[in-house]
Amino acid sequence: MGDTLTIRLSDELAEALRREARESGIPRGELVRQAIAQRLEKTNSASVMSRHFGTMRGPADLSTNKAYRRAWTKKR
Repeated sequence: MGDTLTIRLSDELAEALRREARESGIPRGELVRQAIAQRLEKTNSASVMSRHFGTMRGPADLSTNKAYRRAWTKKR
């Protein structure tokens, strides 16, 4: 497999994890791995997009220029 990680859970979180494992039939360790993978996937998705922030062309004052806003609302 890979690295081993030991964590401490609050009583409430441990009970919720046990309940979910029992109801889903998925072992606790697998549930934790899935949760970590899902969290990292979300984080990585944001990171992929962040490299594009500020690279698009367009009027710099689009959100504050009343003329742009009026023209945009007329198109709708």
